[in-house]
Amino acid sequence: MINRIKEEEKKWAREQIEKYTADFPRYEKYAEVLKEILEKATKRFAPLTIVQSRPKSITSFAEKILRKKHKYPDPVRQLTDLCGARIITQTPDEIEDVCRFIGTHFVIDQKNSIDVSQRLKPTEFGYRSVHYIVQFKPGVFPSKGIKVKIPDDSLFPEDRCPMKAEIQVKTFLEHTWAAFAHDKAYKGAFAIPDKWERELATLAAILESADRSFAKIKKGLQRYAASYSDYMSKEEIHDKMGELETVLEYDPKNAELANRAGKLAIEIGDWKKAIDILSGHIGSGYKPLLRDLGVAICKLHKANPKGEEYQKGQSYLEAASAPPNRDVDAIASYAGTWKGVDEEKARELYRQAFEVEPSDPYSLGNYLEYEITHRKDPSIAGLMKPVINAAIRRCRDQAEVGMNLPWAFYDIGKFHLLLGNAYNSLVAYAKAIQLSPHGWMIDTSLGSVEKLTIVQDKLPEFEWIQRLLLVGLATKFRTAERTEQVKKMASSECKPIKGPVVIVAGGCDVSVEQQMQTYRQLLLEAFRDFKGTLISGGTTAGISGLVGDVQQKYPDTIRTIGYVSNLTPADVSIDKRYSEIRHTKGNDFSALEPLQNWIDLISSGIHPSQVKLLGINGGTIAAAEYRIALALGVRVAVLEESGREKEKLLQDDDWKDSEMLVELPADAMTLRVFIEPESPGLSPDIQESIACAIHENYLCTQSAQAQSQEPSMAKWEELVENLKESNRQQADHIDLKLSQIGCSIHKITDRDIVPIEFTKEEIEVMAEMEHARWNVERFLDGWKWGEKKDVSKKISPYLVGWLKLPENVKEWDRDTVRKIPEFLAEVGLEVRRKNSENY
Repeated sequence: MINRIKEEEKKWAREQIEKYTADFPRYEKYAEVLKEILEKATKRFAPLTIVQSRPKSITSFAEKILRKKHKYPDPVRQLTDLCGARIITQTPDEIEDVCRFIGTHFVIDQKNSIDVSQRLKPTEFGYRSVHYIVQFKPGVFPSKGIKVKIPDDSLFPEDRCPMKAEIQVKTFLEHTWAAFAHDKAYKGAFAIPDKWERELATLAAILESADRSFAKIKKGLQRYAASYSDYMSKEEIHDKMGELETVLEYDPKNAELANRAGKLAIEIGDWKKAIDILSGHIGSGYKPLLRDLGVAICKLHKANPKGEEYQKGQSYLEAASAPPNRDVDAIASYAGTWKGVDEEKARELYRQAFEVEPSDPYSLGNYLEYEITHRKDPSIAGLMKPVINAAIRRCRDQAEVGMNLPWAFYDIGKFHLLLGNAYNSLVAYAKAIQLSPHGWMIDTSLGSVEKLTIVQDKLPEFEWIQRLLLVGLATKFRTAERTEQVKKMASSECKPIKGPVVIVAGGCDVSVEQQMQTYRQLLLEAFRDFKGTLISGGTTAGISGLVGDVQQKYPDTIRTIGYVSNLTPADVSIDKRYSEIRHTKGNDFSALEPLQNWIDLISSGIHPSQVKLLGINGGTIAAAEYRIALALGVRVAVLEESGREKEKLLQDDDWKDSEMLVELPADAMTLRVFIEPESPGLSPDIQESIACAIHENYLCTQSAQAQSQEPSMAKWEELVENLKESNRQQADHIDLKLSQIGCSIHKITDRDIVPIEFTKEEIEVMAEMEHARWNVERFLDGWKWGEKKDVSKKISPYLVGWLKLPENVKEWDRDTVRKIPEFLAEVGLEVRRKNSENY
């Protein structure tokens, strides 16, 4: 009986194999045509994709029908993988493009097609790819882009078995995993031991994560590569554009190359050049080119949005944004052309752009703006928090590689504002202002924010952002219109603020009260000779109270202004020692106070160059205050080891390398040099002569210790410019030093000059001042303290207060100031004590 069954199976198998053998040449041709179609298609949107295809071998067919004879009694008609193709992409994003193509160009056997990734549970990892069972769709091929003819007997033959193919779509890493784990193990005749099963699952998880990372990096690199102005100067863009135009002469039909050249022209705002380059390739149907051409035309003719040319540009953008494979940038650009023309149309298009790519920052920001103003309700932002956070992460990714600036920070600021993250919003907008090279950038963002005026009562911190942007415009790009807007917000019935101005910010919490008191004597000494205005918090707590102490100590030379909220907590006392207290409309202390002091400074005609900020410790408000000052171009010094927000500022990647930010030691003389206004300086010829003499003296004192190869040991003629400038600054500082010890400088023309000799005490005072001046100069030049000197890394062990300086190093400064009378005598200047008979 058993033998009879086996003989029947063999006979059946022979019949099936003979049938397949007869059809095999058709499947060979089928595989060739399928491969040609898939290669031509993927070249357009995934050019590095690998396409493989082949018919199932007769041996594989025979093995499969014997193994699955009960499932497939008529295998030649029932098996769906007699022809197979693999499409291997770089990233999962490319898989989506490939799948869209297959879905629209083939007949899909949905019952037998699967997305293996959907079969896995959320906690599982393993073989992931998309499998389609397809047939050629009548009337699709040949097409305009794919000129491949389908064999007639491949299209639903009536007298022969229907021809289907299995197409697998996977990434390189999925293919690697499948080639080993799936093909070699899962198709084997044994169960994999648990130990190796777990290791394979771990490997699959690693590769899945790597796939996502590759996709993210690739997308970022593509956007970065297309943002030429982020990494090329205007001159470099011109040169590159010329190179591409030359290449185009030899490959005139290359639409992608033309698009690159046109994009370069757009980057520098040369709309006519972009149109000239791109217009010759309209017939290519290349969507990125149509998008950029549409943008260029609409930009060139934006003054006449109802004109024929503008509408032509819109038509190109509409074509570029049409399905399938909708381009979010094209849709959003198309939407932008309807702003101020047809707001409802713009709103609808931004909605479409959002639906195509929800976390795209530009599309999402505009979509939210339109929806909120339409509904008069910002609560939609809360419902979309996960998407908004994803957009913020994309903006952060852009900012970290210097891409899309300053817009990435403007978007972050808007998103945080809508989510109610007031201080995060304020800081992001401050960074955007700092990075804005043109006033229209701030103005554009201000216009976007002011559209939300309709819901400002539901956005409590809306006023902060509006004021910050106005302050940014009025300080960095002063215009009469914006300045007048700021003046209308100035504190009423208050006298103008006079410079120079020092803002003193920092910790005012009860928790740091004891720590802040340790800085009392330091501040009293630092502001001893200061003549000007101090601005602070206006209460008796923390740093504000210390400013009150300074006012009490120096009532004749310092004027203090304190900013407090209209309502203050019950446990907070206003410091009545201040010269003046100004109130904001706030119900508690917030960023409104520092913003108001900037409004008052601008209204008083005070430029940021006349302002310095000294920060010690600090909480949330001080953190914003430090960053706002840096954004406006103010020189900011924070005290070392003072903790809290000061430490966070120096670790913040967005701000720590700001040219105007320095960390100073807790040394009174160094602080005095930092806060003192810049002196008028000597005339250039005298300055140069004294600077040269100072350097010659330095060479003499250092020759025994210093290494001759150090840059500072070069002769004056060979000295690098920044070191020459250091000597010039030292020369300019001489007058301040002499004034400190009661001396002055006089021009002598009728007699020889006999240089005076300073007392030991006078030398010590001026040497300490010189070291403090050198400290500040070095810190402002980016130097840091370190145990071992390293000129290339700008590290010095001498960036400390005078008391911590080694005695031999102190002697360098003593020797220099000791010779000041000699330096001046060489240029006809005499040092006199103010109480001398000759004064």
